[in-house]
Amino acid sequence: MKHFALLATTLAVLSCGGSEPSVTDSEPVAVESGTAMLQIEVEIGVELGDSNFVFGITQDVDFTPDGNVAILDAQRKKVKLFSPAGDFLGEFGGEGEAPGEFLHPRGIACLNDGRIAVTDPFSREIEVFGSDLQYLETVSDFAARAPFVITAAGNGFAGEQMGLNRNTGIATISVVLWDHNPDSAQVFSEIENSFSPDEVIQRVMQPTAGLTADSINLYYSAPLSEEYVVSVYPMDSSEPYNLTYPDYSPVEKTAEDIEEDLLAYEYRMQGMASTGRGRRLAGATYEPPPDYYATSSLGVDSQGNIWVQRGWETNPTFDLFPPGATEPAETVIADPELNLSSYTFVITQNGFAAFDSNPEDYPRVLLLHLSGQ
Repeated sequence: MKHFALLATTLAVLSCGGSEPSVTDSEPVAVESGTAMLQIEVEIGVELGDSNFVFGITQDVDFTPDGNVAILDAQRKKVKLFSPAGDFLGEFGGEGEAPGEFLHPRGIACLNDGRIAVTDPFSREIEVFGSDLQYLETVSDFAARAPFVITAAGNGFAGEQMGLNRNTGIATISVVLWDHNPDSAQVFSEIENSFSPDEVIQRVMQPTAGLTADSINLYYSAPLSEEYVVSVYPMDSSEPYNLTYPDYSPVEKTAEDIEEDLLAYEYRMQGMASTGRGRRLAGATYEPPPDYYATSSLGVDSQGNIWVQRGWETNPTFDLFPPGATEPAETVIADPELNLSSYTFVITQNGFAAFDSNPEDYPRVLLLHLSGQ
């Protein structure tokens, strides 16, 4: 999940995303017989050839209710739609400020009624398209920036939103559900932090928070080093609770990985300075967390299991929480032979995928299936 090049040019001072630390190399993963593994079923993307299959920067991926895969290309400012077999079905978007166009698209959510929402935080807008890929409307007038992270939830979408009270110097991170527009916002969580350059740079360097939903709950995880916690917010506003990992202990980073964090910070600051967005961070100091983050991506599969990716594992590893459980019942890994340690994973009720925003060769999206159960 190395988003160095992309985020260096698109994140502002109030950004809520970042790059994950690279995890230290370790011994080959020992796979027990019968271990459930994610394996590649379809690969979408080519280095050269049909332009429909050539991507610039893969920023986000989601699945429509009928299993098609929507891929957000942040460089070309477009969303491309493919069938489960990898056939190109169409595209929408483009760079601009007109309705249905994007400046810095950050996240995509295929809504439960077939609509597709794309968040453009710096424009304070979410562009909404129909299942026929035609522009429907622009959701705007957010009190703060449009959310950086969104997911389908209920009749609309949920997001992690960040705001700033310049009078008090307090920055607020909120988990919010919108049924259709900002006026219908239902706030489930608010976390306040002081707005100082050091605090902001720590936030900018964190990986993106995990956010997903099923038919009754929102699931949210901040990338904490000290705790393995996924907050569960029932959409009927009943009492929230947590998913946890028994006896979790933080895993200390190696000196090499801390050095990589510092190099990533320098790269990020250079990119932000080149766009003029790093002025408020002048003089800020960055101290990499001494431990790996506890959690990474979240997802919900078709059986209602909540997938929580471990932040400290070299090979992508997921804890599965059955519906209603607060502790994991089993573990799934990515096939170690695929070497997907730098990939972002998308786990939904309608399909599994993985992508690398900063690949060594060329961008592609892997459609995955679960085997070995």
